Order: sequence, then C-alpha cells, then structure tokens
Amino acid sequence: MKMHRMVPVPEALETVLSETAKSLWENGSASTQKSVSTSSSDLVGHISAIDIRAPHPGYPNYNSSIMDGYAVKTSDLREMKKLFDDMDDKERINFRMVFVLEGKIFAGDNIANISCTDKSGDSNEVYPTAVYVTTGAVVPNEYDAVIPVEDTKQVAENGQVRIIDDKVASVLATTTQWTWIRPIGCDIAPDSIVLREGERIQPVHIALLTQCGVDQIPVKRLPRVGVLSTGNELVLSTNTDQCQHGKIPDANRPLLLSQLENYGNCKAHDLGIVSDDDSIEILADKLKNALWNDEIDVIISTGGISMGEKDNMEQVFVNGMGGEIHFGRMNMKPGKPTTFITIDKKSSDGKLCRKLVFALPGNPVSASVCTELLVRPCLDLLHHGVDASEVVSSLDEQSFIRHAVDNASVHDELIATLTEDVKLDKGRPEYHRVSLHRSTSSLDKLHYSYHATSTGVQRSSRVLSLRSADGLMMLPRGGQLGCGKDVAQKGKSYPVLLYQSSSYSMRCGTRFKASMHRSMLEQKNASREKIMHLGIVVCTSFGEEEASGRLDKINTTLMNSLGGEDHVKTVSRVVCNTDASYDVIAQRLNDSVCGSEMENADVIFVVFLGKLGQDTTPVPFRTGLDLSHALRQLVTKHADAVAMRLRQAAASQDPLAALFANVVGLVRNESSVLISCSERGLGEAGTVIKSTVKHLVYMLKQ
Repeated sequence: MKMHRMVPVPEALETVLSETAKSLWENGSASTQKSVSTSSSDLVGHISAIDIRAPHPGYPNYNSSIMDGYAVKTSDLREMKKLFDDMDDKERINFRMVFVLEGKIFAGDNIANISCTDKSGDSNEVYPTAVYVTTGAVVPNEYDAVIPVEDTKQVAENGQVRIIDDKVASVLATTTQWTWIRPIGCDIAPDSIVLREGERIQPVHIALLTQCGVDQIPVKRLPRVGVLSTGNELVLSTNTDQCQHGKIPDANRPLLLSQLENYGNCKAHDLGIVSDDDSIEILADKLKNALWNDEIDVIISTGGISMGEKDNMEQVFVNGMGGEIHFGRMNMKPGKPTTFITIDKKSSDGKLCRKLVFALPGNPVSASVCTELLVRPCLDLLHHGVDASEVVSSLDEQSFIRHAVDNASVHDELIATLTEDVKLDKGRPEYHRVSLHRSTSSLDKLHYSYHATSTGVQRSSRVLSLRSADGLMMLPRGGQLGCGKDVAQKGKSYPVLLYQSSSYSMRCGTRFKASMHRSMLEQKNASREKIMHLGIVVCTSFGEEEASGRLDKINTTLMNSLGGEDHVKTVSRVVCNTDASYDVIAQRLNDSVCGSEMENADVIFVVFLGKLGQDTTPVPFRTGLDLSHALRQLVTKHADAVAMRLRQAAASQDPLAALFANVVGLVRNESSVLISCSERGLGEAGTVIKSTVKHLVYMLKQ
C-alpha cells in the first residue's frame, strides 16, 4: 500500500468540500426532487426544491376578529364622534352611544356577509347596527372595526348594545378602521415567499404551509449514505457473553447510522459487515451494486484502511472500483488513517456521476469524530446544494466550486477555557472531546464565557469519551516540533467545534470562509509565501550520533547555498537509517518524506552520507542505487533534467558525486519538491539549482 502524505485537517476539509462541489457542478446544483405531503413527519429537515408562495388572497383569507366584541362601521363612529366633539361637558354627560344588535357570528361559522337592516327597537330613534363576534370569527364585509365586549353592555329588552358611559370618549378616540381586526392577507401577504428554494424545512414552515393551504411540496432528495464495517473480529450480536474469544460486537455501524440520522441531512443505509478474507473483487462488486443499483451517494467504511497485512479497503476502492484518492492520511488525533476517495462513472447519456467515499479507521471514536469533522459538512453541502440566488449563471467551474466551498455550512465554534491541564500529543494536533458549561462573572452578569472539561481518556477505542462530549477542542501538537509546550494548561483558551449546531437555519450558521479551519489555512499559506521552508532527511548506515553531528554542517551548507536565513528556514531534520534491506529502506523513506515531520516543508533535501568511491566493497554504491530507486516511487512528477543538472554541478565540485543517481520531483500530493543528492558536492549543487528550486516552489503555491 502506498504511503500517503499526512494532510492537516483544514486542508482535508477544504478538499472534501471542493470535491463535493465538483459533484454538484457535474450533476447539477439541484438534487433529484420528490413530492412530500406537508402533513408528513418526514418533511422536517428536507430542503425545499422551489420557492413556495402564498396564494391569493393571502392569510387570513377573511377579515378576522381579534377580540370577543361587537363589529361596527367606522363611518358610524365618525358621525358619533363629530356630534360628541361639538357637545359641551353637560351634554356629554347625557350622551348615549347605542347600537342595534344585527346578529351573532362565532368562530367557525361559515358566514361571508350579513344583510344589515337598521332597527330602532321601542324608540323612534334610528341607531347604527353592530354584530356580535367572537375571537377568530368572520367580520362581515360592511364592518371594519371591533369594540371589545369589556367596553359594552347589552340591553336585553330591546336588543340594543350600549357603550359603557365612561368608555365612550376613549372608544370614539381610539377606534379606527381595522381596530381589533386581522384584515385579509395581513399575516401572510399574497404572493409572498413562505419557504425559499434551498431552505431547510423547520417546524415553523409546516405551520406556514398549512396556513397557505399547501398540501404537497417538491423537496430535494436526501443523499443516501451507506455504512459498512470491515473486520473478521466483528459480530452482529450485542450480547458480549455470546461472543467467541477474540470477537467483539460491531459498535461502529449502529453508532454511525444513528449519528447520520441525527444530522437530518441524509438517509443512512446499513451495508453490513464484510470479512477481511473477502477478495478485492467480491468486495468491489458488493459496493458497486450499492453505489449504482441502490443509488447510494456516499459510502462510509470503517476499518481495513491502515497498513496491516489484511487492510485492503484502499485497493478495493482504487483498483477494484476505479476510485481516486485525494488524501490518504490526516494529521490529527484520532483518525490518522482517514482516506477520502471519489469514484466517477459516465451514464448512458454521457453525464458524469460522482460518488464519494470516506474510508475511516476501525476504532469507533476515530470513525465518529471523522464523520463529524468531514462527512457532516459534506452531506450538508450535498443536500443543500448551492443557493440559486447567490450564483451567477455565467460562473465557470472553478468559480462555482470556490463559491460553494466558501459558503458551505460547517460547525459552529466558540472559545472555551480549560478547567484542568491536558497533556498534548507530540505527534499530531488533537481534536479533544470536551464537555462545556457556561458561566458569568460575579462582576458582570450580562456576559458569559465557556469552560471546557476533558471527557477523560481519549483512547480511540473508548466510546465513553464521546458520551458527555459537547464539542471537539482543537489542541495543537505538543513538543519542540509543535507549539513548544507539553501541556495545555488549566486557564488557557482554545477553539471548540460544537457537535450540535445552535443555528436554526443553515443560512445563519458558520460558513467555511468564516471558520477557524479557513483561518488556519490562510495563516499557513501566508507564512509559506514569505520564506522557503526546508526539510532535511539524512540517510546513513552509521549511528545517529555521528549523523546528527554532520547534519548541522549539511543544514548550514544548504541554508547558505539557497539564500541564507532571510530566505530559507529549516522546519524539520530527520535521520533515516539505511543499514537494512531494500524493503525496510523504502518504508523508512516513506515515513521520513511523507510523515508529519515534513508537513510544512516546501523543499525536502534527502542527503546520502555514504563514502562513495572510498570503500573497496560495492555496498555503499548499491545502497545509493536502492535509495534512488525507492525515492522515485514517492515522486508523482519527475524533473529528470533538473536532476541531471544537479548531478553535473555536484560532480564539478567532487567527481565522485557523479556516482550518485539524483532524484528531483514533486511529492506529498505535489505540495513539496523532493531533491536527493550525496553529501559530496552539496554546496555547489544547491547554489546552481537555487533559482530552479525557488521557481518550483513558487509554482506549487499558485
């Protein structure tokens, strides 16, 4: 199995989002649609495929009373107010505000209008009419205000309604058109958008659609995710007493299946357990059937992706299914072996269909955390698509992808303070499971802060570390090659990615362009543009002590020949013991060149310390050939002309340097330049190719 470069998590996430966006570009930014009833409990969480507008006349579709009271005509009130305003105080005392009760309408009565006939009761006077209405009842079309029942009293003998004497002045002053009435379309105006295309449907939308009388809406199909476990040690039984010695219950599938369902952005499908002993062809056929016949969009496999003898899932996806690996290891704890693959296939009409594969480690915590970090944002983008209102139709593919990645929904973030010391991992950054609690200071109750407590032992097999976790605290790599510290101290603050998003709608959530991961990428790229970062691998059959002493001289020689401290910075120095067989040497070179130590190196010089030409035995020369051959297997693009120029320059300083077969090319997913040479003639070789190296590094950073 090929050794892959360990990519930082921010780079891995950006790669996943970019490849997902390419899938949207190829397949169309809108997913397949289906119609769902608004009464269906499954509707919440889907994405609307179109804008849903309120029909005419809007909501409510009739004038509705807000209060129990009497519907009146404001034209009658204006006449009464004119009389009242012209009266003196004595006349106002004797003024009576009386209406003739026309009828009664209760909520739910199917009455659109009432015939209004003036009645005078036992009096010869003619009074205006009123209609008794309850809350929610139809207000007849000729009436345009409601006087609350609390301001009135009904005279039972003659069917009249009278305003309480000390309420007359306030009723006349405050009652205007639509007082205590909800007019037609006041809550939802006709033709207004109640659900936008691309909006995630929430419970409130169900209420709005119901009010608008919409019973069916088209939604985007939820991506289908297949979950597969691998391993001879796994069994379906949950009764551990029934497990044979050496067997364990498969916790990965139930964990991931429920985790995916909880996201609400996909439909999870159980693909079962496969054996480590199944052939690549059998496994590939099973997964091909899931992808193309069962229409699975994303596959998550757990296990079989590391460096063990039976770890063959990479071969299944690449050799058996024609997949392309975009990264094969992540520089994080837990989850180092995580591999991301795309599988493309052309349909009968020539359209490209893309499937996404996340081959995750077999330990349940690693699988869960990597699903949270990578799969969840991928599924959000795949389901939500790209907002049509934000996309210009003339965008080319790269602009479309950049827009999609920038605006992809990712985890909400906050800064939390540690309540205890946490030991830092010296090999990789860690996504540490923490529980959070919010507190305020005694001096300022209006502002609060978050405190984080570790969930305990972070071993990747220990599912208990997930139980009380509210988020993933992003801790730096420790030690001298990391942040320089061995412990994240109590009282120090670090960013936390939240498990449960606080956003009610994806529109107000954190987007990748504003995320902590994007900031980390930008900081890394900015620092790399200012100075060339140098990594040195010294290959020797001597002891490390002697090699370390010569390493300082090699470092000084390369620094001076490449431009000095103002232009070059050594970021990593590694000693590789070549006193071994070819297979062992090749593996050690893989680890040295593709390992985390060279993560930030723009140029990696592999320098051989053999005594070529001085020994009477051919072993050093043969070892040099083995070294060159092994390095060529790591290079994805060779620069043989530069290698020849390097060899000539070294030989001009020391003729014996010509015995070494130099290798120059791109490694680590073409993010770094590899240059191998012997210690002989090193200074002259570095000086001659300095401009070439700088040009190669410049081209890589574009």
